Amino acid sequence: MAKRAADDVLELVRDLSADGRGRKVTADTPLSEIGFDSIACAEFAAQVHERLGLDIADGAVTAVTTAGELARVVNGAAAAGLRQAGVPLGLGRFQGAAKGVVSGLVGRWFDLRVDHPERMPRSGPVVMCMNHESALDIPVAIAASPRPITFMAKKELFRSGGTARIVHELGGFSVERGAFDLRAVEIALAVLERGQVLGMYPEGTRTPGVLLPFLPGAAWVASKTGAALLPVAIRGTESAMPPHRRVPRRVPIRVSIDEPIVVDRVDDVARRRKEAVRLTSELRRRVEGMLDSG
Repeated sequence: MAKRAADDVLELVRDLSADGRGRKVTADTPLSEIGFDSIACAEFAAQVHERLGLDIADGAVTAVTTAGELARVVNGAAAAGLRQAGVPLGLGRFQGAAKGVVSGLVGRWFDLRVDHPERMPRSGPVVMCMNHESALDIPVAIAASPRPITFMAKKELFRSGGTARIVHELGGFSVERGAFDLRAVEIALAVLERGQVLGMYPEGTRTPGVLLPFLPGAAWVASKTGAALLPVAIRGTESAMPPHRRVPRRVPIRVSIDEPIVVDRVDDVARRRKEAVRLTSELRRRVEGMLDSG
């Protein structure tokens, strides 16, 4: 990459970092020291695509630790001429056909109750945000949602070829938790740009009986696209299928859906980060309130 182009990338890294403004960012600057978090990484990828037309989602971003390494990822994408691929072919194509079976099994075995399904917007992009208690949460969400869902699923579910295909065709795509998984972010944005429903678990991991702080990713993609945020509380799956249990217990499961949070599309990068923080707080408060209400 030419020096000027490399300098532009370093300047962009500084501007997007939570603590980078007002200080010089060099190729050796550790990203962790300037608050270059997952939101900054997502913004960086979006800016690289908008300004340069390049896709860096598969450019080993999860392994970078310095600003210079991130610049080299952009350089590699430029050399390869990478462009965004969008929603993977066949994602969720069998969910419609399988929904009746899934809903019937979940509904009968667990006596599934869904409160206020009418609160799901009938059309337009929606981020359905749920607490995460058990491996049952995905089929329960499919059964409870009035609309088809494309959902983020942990990378571990895709280790087996057979399981990966089933999850893919039911609407799940892989996300590497705890890393800058830009491909997952790219797919999530593409799903919402199509006006579809994206399912996310903002806690980032399963936490039976404990509601962890929410990560800002769901609110960020909503602010980037203008999608509504739909707070959803799931109760009972932690008892039905706790960790390491293979056969679920036959216990009641309840899904509560709150009024959607209307989100305006925000184009300004700095304001989008602030809005994501605010919306994340409101989203968690809504989910927590439903869980506490019993």
